[in-house]
Amino acid sequence: MPVPSVFVSYRRDDSAGFAGRLTDALEQRLGVGSVFRDVDDIRPGADFEAAIEHGLQRVRAVLVVIGPGWLAASRDGERRLDRADDYVRREIECALMSGKPVVPVLVGGAAMPAAHALPPSLRGLAKRHALSLTDASWPADLQRLHAVLAQWLGDGPAPRRRRWAGVVAAAALGGLVLAAWLWPRSAAPGPQALQGVWQAEVAYPWNLSLQERFEFMVRDGVVEGSASFLGVPRAIEQAEWRDGRLRFVTRAGSVAGGEAVQEMVQRYELWPEGDALRASLQIHRRHGVDAPLGFVATRP
Repeated sequence: MPVPSVFVSYRRDDSAGFAGRLTDALEQRLGVGSVFRDVDDIRPGADFEAAIEHGLQRVRAVLVVIGPGWLAASRDGERRLDRADDYVRREIECALMSGKPVVPVLVGGAAMPAAHALPPSLRGLAKRHALSLTDASWPADLQRLHAVLAQWLGDGPAPRRRRWAGVVAAAALGGLVLAAWLWPRSAAPGPQALQGVWQAEVAYPWNLSLQERFEFMVRDGVVEGSASFLGVPRAIEQAEWRDGRLRFVTRAGSVAGGEAVQEMVQRYELWPEGDALRASLQIHRRHGVDAPLGFVATRP
């Protein structure tokens, strides 16, 4: 039996449907048995708390699924999260104490709970960057989640057909890199010039400067990959190569305690310049658009 790499915490009467759908999607990507979830992985008659703690010890990342009723769920007139024996509370306490990555996943239109609304032992959860999964944009949201998990899981367990697909993709990538190397220097660079990994120091308008990572692959002339924003890898969307420039967007959720998730859209434009990539980033928020940010990316 494969060792699980992701633990999914959820409250059954709040988000069982989303948790099951998420588990199925993750196992299609990471392999059967790659996700620990209480319904599937705790045998009847087993010590529930011991099984949960054992599951948390084995995984490399924890997803906390939060639905609209997660925070206010009650039992016998008392909020469940305030009970020391609440299994969701125990899962999150163990996850936070383990030092492993913990990602809140908001479903059903839920808002990220404010720190003051949580028991003291869970307030560290409010400091974690949250991702949102919605029915309307499920494939794109799931792709963003996969990009985030990839930084901790690496390749992870995968079905045989996926491993073979990886070999084929690697061979194709090698051929494309060789083609780029042999490309006549007099010819205008095509999208293959972007193949591989790039890094850039990006100064954001919040007195924050971060080392961001960009990874591109070209398949049948289409650019795919990821671009990190605020240190989190995000899948690129709407990629277009035109006039020697690559344009694409990524998406991120801006969460303030107690408020609903507000989506931010990042619009990038990159073009080769010698051995570097020149780039322009414009951040679109709900109430306006930031001034473009310029930066230069180089190969690590």
